[in-house]
Amino acid sequence: MENKQQIEKVMEMFSSATGLTAVYVDIDGKELSDDDQFPPVCQIIRQVPHLRKHCQACAKFGGFETMKNGQPCIYRCHAGLADFAVPVKSRENTLYGFIIGGQVRLEDDETQVKDFLQQEPLDLSSHRDFAAAYSKLPVFSLEKLSASAEVLGTLSEYYLSSVLNEEAKPAKESTAQVKKHASSKKEIKQALKYIQKHIHQPVTLEEAAGHVYLSPYYFSKLFKKETGETFVSFVNRQKMNLAKDMLANDDLPVSYIAHSLGFREISYFSKVFKRYYQTTPTSYRAMSRKKG
Repeated sequence: MENKQQIEKVMEMFSSATGLTAVYVDIDGKELSDDDQFPPVCQIIRQVPHLRKHCQACAKFGGFETMKNGQPCIYRCHAGLADFAVPVKSRENTLYGFIIGGQVRLEDDETQVKDFLQQEPLDLSSHRDFAAAYSKLPVFSLEKLSASAEVLGTLSEYYLSSVLNEEAKPAKESTAQVKKHASSKKEIKQALKYIQKHIHQPVTLEEAAGHVYLSPYYFSKLFKKETGETFVSFVNRQKMNLAKDMLANDDLPVSYIAHSLGFREISYFSKVFKRYYQTTPTSYRAMSRKKG
């Protein structure tokens, strides 16, 4: 069975059991599921091109928050609906995309739910079917929605990861640069997988060395010999490659991009970015928009 069919099978089982919508998107938040798998209110919103882009950005926001925190992220989309994201990964940690679930109203105005950062007023009051579709959305408590997200996360982590075909091409390869540096040393292969898995978090040499049971000193020497770069330089290059793509293709604030890649200080993120691309993140975004 092809990967997408396996993913759709899990989503269908999840939706039947919980009554929640589940859709599959790539790592940029773009739909891989058919539009008719979304609830009617989302279908109406997605008919408006610029609002569809907001929907995609919301899905990507939720996906990266999940990767950064290591657990399903419940967030409020630009339409005010509660969603959550679950990563779809193979056993080898290749990221295929995200399953977005929810699209519900919450019983209470829960302040602990993350708001999508690029929220703007959504006015579809003139659409005759919007109000009716919105009123028919299911209403969940945050506790019930969180439990549902955990169930889907478990299905993805323990079932999907074991059945996805690693040879099939992912929706989009987000870690190609990491994989390019193949090594015959098993410790370095394991370290590269560790970096790939934690690329959205702070990654230290000591942690990676401990993961492969080597001393930091020996691991540092071996890593540079096998990859041609120091550990810090290598990790930062991978993060900056992702940052470059996010700046060119998304409207996410620079501060969010920095935090989503494990940088606590935006000034340091900008300094590292400039080291690799000889310009600031903001200037790079402006130049890429002009070219586009």
